[in-house]
Amino acid sequence: MPELTPTLIWAQRASKVFVTFEQLGTTDVKVSLTAGLFTLSANVKDSDKSYKIENMPLWDEIDEEGSTWFQNDRAVVISLKKNKEEWWDGLTKEKSLKRFIKVDFAKWCDEDDKEYTGEDSFPGGGYDEMGGMGGMMGGMGGMGGMMGGGMGGMGGMDMDKLMAGMGGMGGGDFDGDDDDALDDIDHLPGLPSLADEDGPPPLEDDASKAAEAELEEVD
Repeated sequence: MPELTPTLIWAQRASKVFVTFEQLGTTDVKVSLTAGLFTLSANVKDSDKSYKIENMPLWDEIDEEGSTWFQNDRAVVISLKKNKEEWWDGLTKEKSLKRFIKVDFAKWCDEDDKEYTGEDSFPGGGYDEMGGMGGMMGGMGGMGGMMGGGMGGMGGMDMDKLMAGMGGMGGGDFDGDDDDALDDIDHLPGLPSLADEDGPPPLEDDASKAAEAELEEVD
């Protein structure tokens, strides 16, 4: 079976480039960095699949001695150390390979990102401790637990006390005290009495009947 071209995802910092080949169960992994050319080959456990990308020219020069790579059960990750702290416009200038290269949005950071501190966002400050990657992703999953736990904590509140406290905000139960409060309002100076003997204005039907009665008296 012919070798397949691996799909690579990449991200960068001012001094490094991170390249990842996501594939479960890779074996016989080989990574070569020679004269600015990148080569990666790998087989897949319990499968006849084989991947290889050979002599891909990188965007700019790298420090081969300062570059490292790591393999686990889920991916092969390479950390390329740049010779110059400059931001690359791409991973490679080879147009025919660009369809196999995608942005690693989980690690991506723009040059003008205000939150960018200049440090790698990985445990230990770099890919030399790549064993921490799995823990990082697990930690992201834990965010759901954080939110669930925080919301769940409201269940431990005394709802009677909470509702009693809310009553003071203008709500609360309606009881006999409200009638007393209305009486107090009724006797406030400058306000018309709620118990005015004149009463409310007549309804429209009553007013019509009264008008008809007056007309009959005139006749």
